[in-house]
Amino acid sequence: MQQSDQAVGAQTPGRNIGLNGDRAALSVDRAVGELRRGRCIAIAESDRAFVFAAVETISSPLLQSLIAASPQTHLLLTAERARAGGLVPDADGPMALELGSATALETLKALAGMPGTRNEEPASTVFQHWPGDEEPVLAAFGLAKAARLIPALIGFTSGNTSDESVQSVSLAAILEHAVAARSGIQLISESRVPLAGAERSRVALYRDEHGGSEHVAVIIGEPDLSASVPVRLHSACLTGDLLGSLRCDCGEQLTTAVGRIAELGGGVLLYLDQEGRSIGLANKLRAYAIQDTGVDTYDADRHLGFSSDERSYDVAAAMLQRIGVARVRLLTNNPRKIDALREHGIDVVDRLPLLAKPNAHNEEYLRTKRERAGHLGRDTDNVTPQ
Repeated sequence: MQQSDQAVGAQTPGRNIGLNGDRAALSVDRAVGELRRGRCIAIAESDRAFVFAAVETISSPLLQSLIAASPQTHLLLTAERARAGGLVPDADGPMALELGSATALETLKALAGMPGTRNEEPASTVFQHWPGDEEPVLAAFGLAKAARLIPALIGFTSGNTSDESVQSVSLAAILEHAVAARSGIQLISESRVPLAGAERSRVALYRDEHGGSEHVAVIIGEPDLSASVPVRLHSACLTGDLLGSLRCDCGEQLTTAVGRIAELGGGVLLYLDQEGRSIGLANKLRAYAIQDTGVDTYDADRHLGFSSDERSYDVAAAMLQRIGVARVRLLTNNPRKIDALREHGIDVVDRLPLLAKPNAHNEEYLRTKRERAGHLGRDTDNVTPQ
């Protein structure tokens, strides 16, 4: 390759830029990929490094290597997992269990809440609050979630950051990347796509420039962008939308929303890559297995270490702004969506209820959404003006 006047990998003033872009952002993306592949990463801060691997993907040989590398290798769980699993009822931060040389991987997976694992009792199950700086651990949990993995880690603190086989990422890069990714979307492609119940429709695909997630905007009819536009924010649900699952109301809400927007003269449906309230399909299926033991939908997510709702609507607001939508009539039962759009500069002037008919498989699920998450019904049709 002929070298240009600017050296390959030369830095732009104020930024560390290479051929593939911002090196800090790249290190975060690569760290997420390493966790998915079952490898350990290092989060660097000052003169220390925090070495982490994901319980879900780590191999037994790597687990034993990590335990041998430090006399204080720990299993790290979120406060949500510790409380929901009855491990530490008053947990309010990352919880740590020191590991011995005989610790079995299956035991750690069971402690992390993964269904279908054999819980061979370890020598000790006494969890303590993580004794060090919480921020690197919380950042590592965030990387695991970005990889759609259960946020349970094997980790230790190290002063040695020279192992070139371990992807290193700075704590500052992770925090900066999380902010940058919130609105970093790019329009990739669009086309006319006639839909059942809304033949005059176009589909546009947007891609998250950092994480690679893909979100779809369905523009139905010819909405008047100068007026209040009917809008539906719909989180992807393969089981409900595609397979017709009776465990949720997602599929019925999706088809109803398309028809309702068409009846209202046009609007926008955003189909967001946030399966299972953004824990991913694998973890949603795990949560279903936990629900089958009598746990409700929100506590099942906490048993896996997640919050009750991991979704963010900054990407949705960014998509609406790119389309030119500033004022909306939101088709939703979820007041959190109203608040989230308003926080990101979208004027929600009205709420249109979107109720599905319950069945024997989802009655408890719908009741839980009303009672625990405050989902609305027909008796509270309007939103409070800002």
